[in-house]
Amino acid sequence: MIRKYVNIILAVVLFSFQVIGAGTRVRVNQLGYLPEAAKQAILISESDITVKDFTIHDALTNEVCGQFNTVSHWGEFDKFNSNYTLDFSVFKQTGAFYIKTGDTYSPIFFINKHHFAHTTDQLLTYLRSRRIGNNVSGGWWYDASNKNRNASVNASVTYQLLFAYSNYPDIFIDAYDLQGERKPNGIPDVLDEANWGLEWLSKIQYESTPVAINGKLVAALALGAQVCKSFDTAFADRLANKAEQIYRYAEEQEVVEDLFEIIEGLQEENWRDDMQLAATQLYFLTYNKQYLKDAVTYGTSEPVPPWLFTACDPALRFYPYVNWSPYLLLQIENPQIKKDYLHNIMVSLQRARLIAQDNPFNIGVNFSENSNNKIIALHNMCLIYRQLTNDHQFVDLEESLFNWIFGCNPWGISMVTGMPDTGTTPSHPHIKSYIETDQIPVGAVVSGAVNNTCLKDSEIDGLSFDGPYERHQTEWAVYHDHVNDHVTNQPNIDASAGLIQLLAARASSVERDYLFNYNHYDLGGINRFNPDQKQILITFTAHQYDDGFRKIASALKKHNVKAAFFFSGDFLRKSKAKRQIKKLKSQGHYIGPAGNHYFQLTDWDKSLKSDLNKTVFLNDLKENYAALKKHGISKQQAPFFNPPFELYDDNISFWCKEVGIHIIRSTPGTDSNLDYTFPEMREHYYSSRDILNKIMQVEDKSGLNGYILQFNYGTNPARKDKLYKHLENLLMDLKREGYEFVDIFKAVKLR
Repeated sequence: MIRKYVNIILAVVLFSFQVIGAGTRVRVNQLGYLPEAAKQAILISESDITVKDFTIHDALTNEVCGQFNTVSHWGEFDKFNSNYTLDFSVFKQTGAFYIKTGDTYSPIFFINKHHFAHTTDQLLTYLRSRRIGNNVSGGWWYDASNKNRNASVNASVTYQLLFAYSNYPDIFIDAYDLQGERKPNGIPDVLDEANWGLEWLSKIQYESTPVAINGKLVAALALGAQVCKSFDTAFADRLANKAEQIYRYAEEQEVVEDLFEIIEGLQEENWRDDMQLAATQLYFLTYNKQYLKDAVTYGTSEPVPPWLFTACDPALRFYPYVNWSPYLLLQIENPQIKKDYLHNIMVSLQRARLIAQDNPFNIGVNFSENSNNKIIALHNMCLIYRQLTNDHQFVDLEESLFNWIFGCNPWGISMVTGMPDTGTTPSHPHIKSYIETDQIPVGAVVSGAVNNTCLKDSEIDGLSFDGPYERHQTEWAVYHDHVNDHVTNQPNIDASAGLIQLLAARASSVERDYLFNYNHYDLGGINRFNPDQKQILITFTAHQYDDGFRKIASALKKHNVKAAFFFSGDFLRKSKAKRQIKKLKSQGHYIGPAGNHYFQLTDWDKSLKSDLNKTVFLNDLKENYAALKKHGISKQQAPFFNPPFELYDDNISFWCKEVGIHIIRSTPGTDSNLDYTFPEMREHYYSSRDILNKIMQVEDKSGLNGYILQFNYGTNPARKDKLYKHLENLLMDLKREGYEFVDIFKAVKLR
């Protein structure tokens, strides 16, 4: 969509996600990049332009964080006369940024290894919302626009959940039970979801089921038996017996090899890959060598994924899109088996790389139906190959595929609904919940772009679509964010399940303490951290007064407590602030923003909608950071913001998140933040004794685990009863109760 170039404040441009320069766009991975990984953006233009360099800027302050000339000219492609790759792999700073080249700006993107923690939870939430069945016998998941059972897809989804857990068991949380209720049950949520599928799959009447489905059933049940034996031995044994029983039957089934099998209204051509994976999983379950022999035999019939060599295959003709058997068999201590399968995998990935060389986005699939499933499958193949062989020759392909899914594509749209919540994602998906209620679930991967040739004679061929993405359609790839497009914009559970593996791999680089978000939120702001830990965070805020500085600094130093201090820009610009901040920094305390002029952001009555302007707010915050910078404190060092009077709404939280800032406030209930009151406020006055008693009452009744106690750095002279004079005694009392005082980063586990 053409956006007018207006010579206004850059912040307005960026926070509206505008791009300057007619017909020129910079596409990025909007979910984010890992600091140590390859990082690329793609510039496309309908004009003939020359790009020699680019800069990276902080998303809030607009400061230049890096300048680069690592630009590769790809040439002309379809309607785009100029295409460039902008490589910033050497840039390892963390935070929220944007790219600028000439008068063209990218959307905001993130670089942070912690940014991928919890992303698998969103995909599992989507699958949980697709459940059909009951809590006793399990059930199935339905796709976008109907609630039909599809054993082939459900078996594959179940297998992918189990496979992801097998590879990355430590990154999955336990927040829900098997019934989908928010109640931990001692089993990771990914296995609860897999068990939902396993229960139903184990009860299917396999005698009337085609061999392609039975192969998938066996693979899922056998892997389920292997994984579940640590949690439920009896269930695992039942799955194992069922898997072998179905396998014996499937071996005897009559199969017409050269004809399509009609499976639940869909044409599935290949079945040998299903039987190969079934035999492989049974081998790893039982170590019966006959299963290994069977797996090798089945593998000779389909050495590579057929869809890599097919231009316009219909949905599910070659399903599943990745056969994990060759990758699993690489682990066998048999030189010939390793050699054969390594050769086959190499042929597949080299074929994908040849396809990728023909487009500036480096995408190695042909755009037919369910292209996003294939992109995710190919990424998984690259990932597992690299992990098993330590061969990094396909890393660029791997990263390009991941970037495509999250926005580095001609349309600049993430192919996953609501991910990231700060990005551009499908807003009109062809999904039942949206069609009927306008509700869009988070974590649904849409089917993806299709080559214009493959769309000929399809049900959407000839339909007219409008909207911001139509300008970027090409013969190579067509995608419509339109509710009537069930070919490119219909979510499917198989793609979401496959994406779990990719996000789990990226989350695995996060320290375990940062994997699980136990914080409590109010309107998007953190108001408590892990309630299971006997820890407390102490914070202070200041704008006008500083009379508590000496007492506070002394008490904290004596008890070795690292606190968080939030200062307004006006406070930071005071001459005496320099000495105080220098001392607080030397003692290791966090120092962050509290608003430039400390003006009230929202009404005290939270039911009233704020009329705060986004640009005004962000400019105020930007000035606050400018004041912090003069004290040697960068935005990267101070990612937490405590709003004036702790007043904010979900819009303000979202605006902060867009630029890489987290809102934090005190935990309600202790009255700790009321130490600013003075006697003239009459019934609204709280003495130090009132506040201290309230804190200890809460501690005695329910504990203070994960509490954020916020106090004022100084108070109105009318208040003679200064609470900070009692800070040392409070710290001693809470220490005697067994509490540990932690710094803000250790408390909330976010960066």
